[in-house]
Amino acid sequence: MPKRALYIFSLMLISLSLLLVLSGCSVMRPKWKSVELNNDELETAERLRIGEKELRKMKAKQLYKFREQELDRYLGYFQEIEPDLRKRVQHLARKFVSQPYQIFLLGEFSYEIYDMDPLYSLKKSDCVVFCEHVYAMALAQNWSNFFSLLQRIRYKNGQIGILTRNHYTVADWDYNNAWLVEDITEELAGDKAVKDTMIVDRARFFKKWDIGQDIPVDTLEWVYIPYEVLPEIVNELQMGDFVNIVRGDEDGKWVGHVGLITIGNDGTVNFLHSVRPQVVEQPIMELYYDAEKYNKERRKVNERLKKKNREIERYNAKLRAHEDGTRDKKEKELLSLKPYFLGFKFLRLKEDPISELIQIDGSDAPRITIPSGVLRHSVRELEGVPETKSEERESIE
Repeated sequence: MPKRALYIFSLMLISLSLLLVLSGCSVMRPKWKSVELNNDELETAERLRIGEKELRKMKAKQLYKFREQELDRYLGYFQEIEPDLRKRVQHLARKFVSQPYQIFLLGEFSYEIYDMDPLYSLKKSDCVVFCEHVYAMALAQNWSNFFSLLQRIRYKNGQIGILTRNHYTVADWDYNNAWLVEDITEELAGDKAVKDTMIVDRARFFKKWDIGQDIPVDTLEWVYIPYEVLPEIVNELQMGDFVNIVRGDEDGKWVGHVGLITIGNDGTVNFLHSVRPQVVEQPIMELYYDAEKYNKERRKVNERLKKKNREIERYNAKLRAHEDGTRDKKEKELLSLKPYFLGFKFLRLKEDPISELIQIDGSDAPRITIPSGVLRHSVRELEGVPETKSEERESIE
């Protein structure tokens, strides 16, 4: 190869190497180094003794990657930097996007051993766990306050126990968290809201643990908005609203999924929720546009399941014929049909939930009761307002 050609080739190799190095540096540059901070953020961080580098890292990182100590500091910072509760809910919810989904995450361990799962989860969520954590964080000023508020949201009257956990969305969660959210379903839909009756058999639910067998069956009157009505009311929704997705089959209707409302910069009303495989944010109108196709596919699946169930019934009938009509141990269980998407319930985040909670729990709100006593983490104490002593009392069932 001539010297000139070799020289040019060498220059090309050097240029290519430099390009690769520079692009590599760009790719490897930590995300937090690109985070911009304004004067208010820097002053607040300095007052709370949070270093600039630490704050950049927390702002760049999703919440499900936080350590508990980081969350403690971030909640104190964010409570000061953003006074609007709805905006705090939206910001924190978005910092959970891409969090992995896992069903049945939480229990009462180590206070009870019926359900051995823990009382909180940062790394993963299901739809309810996600909403509960976001609301508790948006109201909290530190880790301790977050943990207490989370239990106050998860349990009736803040009494930790599997019997008092808010298992049923409409009958338990929505009702027991009236200090936090208010049902606006009928207000939004008017005479287009659908009335329904729900039977809640808690004793049947608790039977596998052989507890709660004296709990009476509840009959609940409730309403929901058919998904066909969504275009008429979608612009009435506000960031931070609690969304109940209503599903149903031949046996009844229920809330089978939940999430939160967020608002895009262009005004798009979004649904932010934890669903397989991870937390996502999508325009809520997508549920409306996909509903017919979704339910049509469900009908096809259910026709196949019904056919299989008829075969199972014939098989079981033959077995019983040999047993004089009594149940045979070899009998097969019928397959469950897939529920259809029917509509929504919407609950509005209240303007000042903490004030509402203080009216219920007193000055030591949120009042949390564990099997061995009362766990105190007062909101007023955290706000610098002296607590007044109060006699310990048993939590109301």
